[in-house]
Amino acid sequence: MVDYLEDLKNLIVKQFGIDPENIEEDSSLEADLNITELDLEDLIETIQDKYQIQIPPEKVSTFKKVSDIVNYLFENIDNAG
Repeated sequence: MVDYLEDLKNLIVKQFGIDPENIEEDSSLEADLNITELDLEDLIETIQDKYQIQIPPEKVSTFKKVSDIVNYLFENIDNAG
């Protein structure tokens, strides 16, 4: 089973140079990690490429915490494989 939290942490570390120690499941993207809306768009693009999925823009606007993205991935990616 894929660990979406670990995957997401790794993507955030790689893309934004944030210390993995600072990334928690309940971290606020903006307040805790300083990820702006523009940064989030880049991150979502990376996630879409990695998992070969499309995340609707209206859904992206609901992502406020790391856990919001993790939950979306968990609920929307086919794990049968």
